[in-house]
Amino acid sequence: MEKFRLADIEENNTIKNQIQRGFREQNPFGSEGFREENKIYLDLTYMFKTPGKNSIRIKDVELLIPDVIKAHQMLKNNEGNIFDGNIPMTGWQNLPLEITEEHIRDIKAVTSELSGKIDAFVSLGIGGSYLGIEATFRALTHGYFNQLSRKQRGDTPEIYFLGQNMDPDYFRDTLDMLEGKRIAINVISKSGTTTETAIAFRILRNLLEKSCFNNANQMILATTDKEKGILRKMSDEMGYKSFVIPDDIGGRFSVLTDVGLVGLAMANIDIEEFVAGFRNMREITLTDEFWQNPSLIHAALRYAAWRAGKKIEVIATNAKSLYSVARWMEQLFPESEGHEGHGMWVSPSFYSEKLHANGQMIQQGERNIIETFLMLCEHDNRIQIPREKVDSDGLNFLSDRGLDMGFINKNVVEGPAYAHFQGGIPNMTIKIPKRNAFNLGQIYYMMEKSVAISGYLLGHNPFIQPGVEAYKKAMFALIGKPGFEDQAQSMETNLKQIKRIKI
Repeated sequence: MEKFRLADIEENNTIKNQIQRGFREQNPFGSEGFREENKIYLDLTYMFKTPGKNSIRIKDVELLIPDVIKAHQMLKNNEGNIFDGNIPMTGWQNLPLEITEEHIRDIKAVTSELSGKIDAFVSLGIGGSYLGIEATFRALTHGYFNQLSRKQRGDTPEIYFLGQNMDPDYFRDTLDMLEGKRIAINVISKSGTTTETAIAFRILRNLLEKSCFNNANQMILATTDKEKGILRKMSDEMGYKSFVIPDDIGGRFSVLTDVGLVGLAMANIDIEEFVAGFRNMREITLTDEFWQNPSLIHAALRYAAWRAGKKIEVIATNAKSLYSVARWMEQLFPESEGHEGHGMWVSPSFYSEKLHANGQMIQQGERNIIETFLMLCEHDNRIQIPREKVDSDGLNFLSDRGLDMGFINKNVVEGPAYAHFQGGIPNMTIKIPKRNAFNLGQIYYMMEKSVAISGYLLGHNPFIQPGVEAYKKAMFALIGKPGFEDQAQSMETNLKQIKRIKI
């Protein structure tokens, strides 16, 4: 049987970009022309005056402007309900300016040296110690990265993620992918006691020590607190190369810290360009001119929608590469806003796939939804649609007009945006020009500032997450962790009063 060939299909530009990064070729991110080509746009065409009840009016947003500006000024001055203990959790605001070229060189030196010694790199973390790294990696690399040759990956090891769940089958399957390879791991945890990550670290560390004998410690990186915690103590005692999680930056705001930069550097993502994107959006969002500041606009729109009874935000993208960014936002906003009965549930979606699933609900279900589109305007690749002699599927009009898959995919946003608006769903589109590290940095900073402003508007601290501790305590009690005996006894007493229903 003949082998499948990519006849008349152009070279994959995502692979080409990976190879170029492997040769340390950079985009001209310092130029004015590059910044102009990579402007992020907010399209609010379908946000106001939707048909039906509970529509949002532009007047509703304008009435919020004084409160939004006040919140912004307080944020910039580190004032208000922003503290965890006695630490203001706003170190992310000026971090783009504080990262030095020397620090970037140090990270790249460590990862470059280690990269040449390994076949696979495993990042261990959960929540903010995982989602931002994976989102950036997925956004900028081939969809089947680990199945490519090392050359096609840009002379980069395979990249894996563990420690973000407790599914033993998933963990075991990943071990199969690692068997027989030279591996290194980066364990990311401020305390070192986060259950999911700590268990993954214990298992992998044990396997490394049995495989590498006296060399295992050289294959372990630790990203943790500068001075305290179990992982810091272990790193110092075992001699792991370590990186620092700042005290004043929470996990879901940490992708620009060593939490994100180390793993991204290992994957040959241009972390200098990444930092430049953060810096650019920081500069853009410094202004108190409301209609010139996308973070303030975004925060006000979502708050106005919440006040109008919108309880769910569908964050939809037309790019598989950006779906993980929507998942990053799924943590950033609910974990920051879900206090005291406040906030919207965030539902990440990949269109047009999900349009054949929950699309019916969005179009005609309960009108408690808003929609935010992450629209990739220019994909890495163009796929032409061939013309056929017999136009049985009726698609020759596309090839006759020279229209490719990218054109259709753009309308996977434009079409639903219009249809859903007509169905009573207010929606906005965030237009992202291209797949590059600069634009990822811009999006992250824009969203971090937006959710910070949201905290002021909602009247609670967006930088803490006390509700997350409830599941941890219950789980620790159930698994018999020492120190949780009272919790276990209390749960046992309460459970006796609850009738277990099994059918």
